[in-house]
Amino acid sequence: MADARTQQGNWSTVAVVYAIGLGSMALVGILSPLATRITQGLGVPAASIGLTIALFSLPAAIVATIGGGIVDRLGPRRVLLLTSPVFVLADAVLWMAHDLWLFNLGVLLSGIGYLGILNGGAAMLIGALDGSARTKAMTLWSTYAPTGFALGLLTAAPFTGGDKWRWAIAMHGAFMAVCAISAFALPHVALLASKGVTAREKLASLFAGLRHPQVLMLGIAMAMPSMISYGTSLAAPTYLAKVHGVSLAASASIVAIAKVAAVLLGGTVTGALLIRDFPPRRLLAIVVVIGIAAQTALFLPSSPLVLAIAGLMAWLFTYGAATGVCMATMPALSGKGLGGGSVAGLVNQFVSIASFLTPTIYFWLNDWTGYVVVAVAALLVCLAALPTVGAARPATA
Repeated sequence: MADARTQQGNWSTVAVVYAIGLGSMALVGILSPLATRITQGLGVPAASIGLTIALFSLPAAIVATIGGGIVDRLGPRRVLLLTSPVFVLADAVLWMAHDLWLFNLGVLLSGIGYLGILNGGAAMLIGALDGSARTKAMTLWSTYAPTGFALGLLTAAPFTGGDKWRWAIAMHGAFMAVCAISAFALPHVALLASKGVTAREKLASLFAGLRHPQVLMLGIAMAMPSMISYGTSLAAPTYLAKVHGVSLAASASIVAIAKVAAVLLGGTVTGALLIRDFPPRRLLAIVVVIGIAAQTALFLPSSPLVLAIAGLMAWLFTYGAATGVCMATMPALSGKGLGGGSVAGLVNQFVSIASFLTPTIYFWLNDWTGYVVVAVAALLVCLAALPTVGAARPATA
């Protein structure tokens, strides 16, 4: 029989979940600016780091949908208790790695941990909160990936000029150890009822979201800005350093600070507007226009550095707002028989597949027009795919 205990969450719940999310994406932010140092230290070609970073998204790209159903059965608290220790183990492997296969194994392990955070974080917020508090929390949660990436960039910046890059990974491991301890403060959330349910029905429930077209459309909508944000994060530090003649460490710091400021602002503004019943599709249309202009200003070679940074911040505001709209839609799609984990799992399946493909796409692009064309197409798809929903129903998480 499922555990029926339920505890109401509060802002400490949001803080712990958000910290775990930040830590999960910080590892990718650490690896990106240190790519050259890492490949030199391991004695492998520089191009190999693209596949290494992509391995982080591989587990979620394969089984995010099933993972969401598992979260609904085990409960988000139990899943989040397990994920941070997996990251600590992964960081230990990365610290010890002196050849590429072991380093890739460490990144793959971190991807397994990320799979639990990807679905468990959203399910915890959907199940432990309600009303305007849940809307605000979900729009904040929509910002954890780029903000965590920025945290990683700032962590890595002091180590871009030498061979001490492993210390950035050690710092990440220490942060995830703190998250592992903090996770015990998370509340218990009611699980989907399992009494009298056959094994076949339990298996079918792992794919429950596939029977809901609106969840599929939300997955497509959510994947598009996530893909552009990830790709921009990978490309912008090196691109700004090359085009505008600043050091890689300075460029990484610029990107990181812009991310923290603009993404959080975008998510916060979106949450404030949505709880005041501002039409989500109209809001998304506005930020899509801003995003197209921002990507052009960022990557246009003739843009002065100040305009490029302004474009970067405007884009990150766009990302925070666009994903905030999508995340705030998620609770309305969960209800009886379809828990928050299942909704998050299917949505994140699309996001993870896009994330897995993104490093290859963006490392393949070598001209500013390619970056802009990809961004414009993806933003228009996001706007077209956003489902229209009514008020959020009570979630079972």
